[in-house]
Order: sequence, then C-alpha cells, then structure tokens
Amino acid sequence: WVTQPNETPQLSPSDVTMHARILADNKMWNADASIILTCSFTPGSCSLTAYKLTPQGYSWGKTNKDSGPNPQGYSPGHYEKVQMLLSDVFLGFFMVPEGGVWNYNFMGVKHSTTMKYGLTLDNPKDFYNEFHRPAHYLQFTAIDQQAEQEGADREDVYS
Repeated sequence: WVTQPNETPQLSPSDVTMHARILADNKMWNADASIILTCSFTPGSCSLTAYKLTPQGYSWGKTNKDSGPNPQGYSPGHYEKVQMLLSDVFLGFFMVPEGGVWNYNFMGVKHSTTMKYGLTLDNPKDFYNEFHRPAHYLQFTAIDQQAEQEGADREDVYS
C-alpha cells in the first residue's frame, strides 16, 4: 500500500524502486502476483489504483541508486496498471507487525526496507491511531505543559 494526498497520473520512481527491492530481497514472492496498490485521499472520496512492475521496471528498480524525484532511466514503461476487483466479501486474514505499528506515514524516518519484524494474526490498528504518530502526542503534551507554566490566559481583576 502506498497512501498519497492526491491521485497522480503515474507510479512514482521511488515506489518502483522500493517494490523492486522488496521483490529482490524476497525471492519466495511471485513477482507476477505482487502488486503496488495506491490509495489516494481526494476531497470527498478515496481512489484506489493497482500497478504491477514490468520486467524492465523490476531490473531498473533493483539497481536504481537515485532517490530524487526524476531519476535517470525511469519511464512509465516500468509498470502497468492492473485490474482490481473490490468486494464486500473478505476471505482471508490480517497479518500485522508485532507491536501493532504498521503505518509509518507520520514517522517515515523510522521506516527502512531493512527493518526486521515479526508478524502476528490480528486486526490492524486504525490509520490515525496514537501508536502510529507518537511525535504528535509528544507535541500535544509539550503544549499542555507550556500552557500550565504560563499560568492563566486572563488577568485576575480581583487581585
């Protein structure tokens, strides 16, 4: 899953690179059955798009060293859109990282493709759960402590 604030017309080079490296590091994954699913949160809706790497995209992505927005050699031919069927019937289960944190959208610097983690059967925590954004809650605490130190917001006219 890749979440993004708006829908883009193509798959980003960094997504191609990350997916290719994950496939290269996990030989037991079937590259033809592995997709990249983007979820774009547009005003009033949510847009899903599924992509699959082409053989050229896989080769380019696993050797790409340029993490910039426009790396040399990148082309829209590195992926293709694939059909996605949505249903209200779910057959399967959720596997979440031990500890429950799966959303690194709010703490991206802590995410690494070389992270080691175990998986457990469980329901995933909500997207905005406090476990996914500890820095926000530390900021809220700091604001509250600062307000307590500053005292009242209004002048005491009876003193």
